[in-house]
Amino acid sequence: MRVQANPADIGRCGCGRRDYCDGSHGLSEEQWQARLAEEQKQAEQLAAEADFGDD
Repeated sequence: MRVQANPADIGRCGCGRRDYCDGSHGLSEEQWQARLAEEQKQAEQLAAEADFGDD
């Protein structure tokens, strides 16, 4: 078991998609890419809102 071998791995996901387990290992590649695109879109919106508030 990976966690017994390295206690630092507790909470990490073995699929490599995330540093933590959020269930993304259960997504198909198409679903994963759609999720990444949505997260990027949200990050861009937040950045634009933050830039707008700097004036």
